[in-house]
Amino acid sequence: WGYDSDNGPDQWHKNYPIAKGRHQSPIEINNKEVHYDRSLLPWFASYDPGAAKTILNNGKTCRVVFDDSFDRS
Repeated sequence: WGYDSDNGPDQWHKNYPIAKGRHQSPIEINNKEVHYDRSLLPWFASYDPGAAKTILNNGKTCRVVFDDSFDRS
C-alpha cells in the first residue's frame, strides 16, 4: 500500500478489506503481541499557534510550517 493513485487509500481495500470506507489505514496490530509498558510516560504533542506560519492537510498527513525564530527543542 502507499499513497499513489494505483496503491493509495482508494485501493487499500483490495488487499485489506477492513480499510474500506472511513476505517484507518491498513495497519495490523496483533493484540497477542501488544504489551503495556508502565515505564513509558504519556505522550503528547503541542505547538504555539503563533509560531505556525501555515498548517496544511494534504490528505496524507498534517504539515506545519513554522516561523524559524521560535525555539522548538
